[in-house]
Amino acid sequence: MKSIVLTQPVVRSESIKAALRAGGWESVEVPMSAIAEVNDLDWPEICATAARARWVLFPSPGAIAVVMAALERQGLSWPQGPGIGLIGPGSREMLGSWPSRIPGLAHAVTIAPSLAPFDADRLLGRPELLAIGGDTVMVLRRADGREAWLNTLAQRGAEVIARSVYRMIELLPSPVADEWFDKTASQARPFVLSIASADAGRRLASHVSSLPCAGWLMSQPVLTQHPKIAQSLREQGWPDVREHPPGVSALVHALESLRKPHP
Repeated sequence: MKSIVLTQPVVRSESIKAALRAGGWESVEVPMSAIAEVNDLDWPEICATAARARWVLFPSPGAIAVVMAALERQGLSWPQGPGIGLIGPGSREMLGSWPSRIPGLAHAVTIAPSLAPFDADRLLGRPELLAIGGDTVMVLRRADGREAWLNTLAQRGAEVIARSVYRMIELLPSPVADEWFDKTASQARPFVLSIASADAGRRLASHVSSLPCAGWLMSQPVLTQHPKIAQSLREQGWPDVREHPPGVSALVHALESLRKPHP
């Protein structure tokens, strides 16, 4: 069984591990960040505000996880009326695990980019978000999220209501993770890394540079799902970076491709 190191927050890696295990992969969790709900949010008010919006946009799977967990915890339903905007397949997979647990969610219309790269800018290119003058658009996002695309929505004439619902906490590998890295390197046992953000890749590269096996660790294949992240990882010193489409099934397919010998 080959190993894959998952650097995503635990709330996201949970949905990945079962699919990897079914494919014969051992998942090793080395989260480089954690997702935390913003304190003291008024979730009934957020739902009431969302109810008068034409669209509610989620810029990341993390936002979906936080919002849906809060609605379930407080016994709230998804409001009637607003459609849901997602950034891509990974977000669709995250949202897909919730309709049986959140009343009303199964009836919401969803939109997402149909082509890569899957990100907020591509979501703004959807026809439904081009002619939105006079509509209300709610964005449930990270506390330090980008402002540029909110300004784009406002320039198109939408009333934009942004709520910061979660924050990212930066982490470093634990001593247990360092022991795993050392043992794996001493056995020359190859593995694969899944790195989903440029910041995670930068902090992990800085951390492993102090380990005796740094060169060997950095030579392992890295999988990521956005060309901008891939380019940043290469610039950080990861030499073998490979892109794959977003989503768990695409990650599994990319791993299977790594198993095949190069011609």
